[in-house]
Amino acid sequence: MSLNYRNINVLKQCIIAISGLFLLGLVINITADEIFITALMTWLPALILVKILQYTRSFVLTVQITAIISIFLLVLFYVVVDDPSFFWGEVIVSLSESLVQNGLTDQANLISNQSVSISKQMTILMIVMTWSLYAIVLILGCAIYNASSLEVFDYGRFSNLNFGRFFAIITAISSLLLFVFDVEWLMNLAYLCFLFFWLQGLSLIHWFHEEGTLPTLGLILTYVMLPFLNVLMIMILAVAGYTDAWFNYRLRMKN
Repeated sequence: MSLNYRNINVLKQCIIAISGLFLLGLVINITADEIFITALMTWLPALILVKILQYTRSFVLTVQITAIISIFLLVLFYVVVDDPSFFWGEVIVSLSESLVQNGLTDQANLISNQSVSISKQMTILMIVMTWSLYAIVLILGCAIYNASSLEVFDYGRFSNLNFGRFFAIITAISSLLLFVFDVEWLMNLAYLCFLFFWLQGLSLIHWFHEEGTLPTLGLILTYVMLPFLNVLMIMILAVAGYTDAWFNYRLRMKN
């Protein structure tokens, strides 16, 4: 919508949507502050992504910029928060108390019993999940725009997504440094840079499908297995995307 319409029209639509959320909040007892924060965290990053896309005129470059921002936020988090495990431990305690209040005692106990292991993984999980969410929203938004817009300009195809060797080199260097410096932020940096490539692996699947190498059933099965084998599938796609960054399978297949 933001690509097709002027800023004033987008602002009007946002105001209408927020008004609808406030009315909904009166029915299901959600405070105005919670609605405003949720709307701000949801729409503001999306609008920023649109502006970056309009400036760069490249879907691939925009996704790469979001990855760089994610790396910056990871480093900033470790600069600001002295003890990430303690920080996430407090968050887990608050979450457990909220679950108990809503009658979900078993779920609260399960989270509390695993709070130590969960707190160590929360930083990388939150950043990867947030980045993946907005990247997927950007992909779907561009697909809808390309299908509905009458403009000739094309921002690029998802099947051509490639993070290049810059992120591959950062992944390799940070992984090697772990043998010397066993620090949490460096380990999470290596994981983060590596997990970026799951999206490139998925784009590679789409490219093979568009080229006729992979049947439609294979593409469908990939998406069907993602919710059930999410961790395994993400790792397999990340390996495929990471090796593609070094060997460029698409170019080799064309040649």
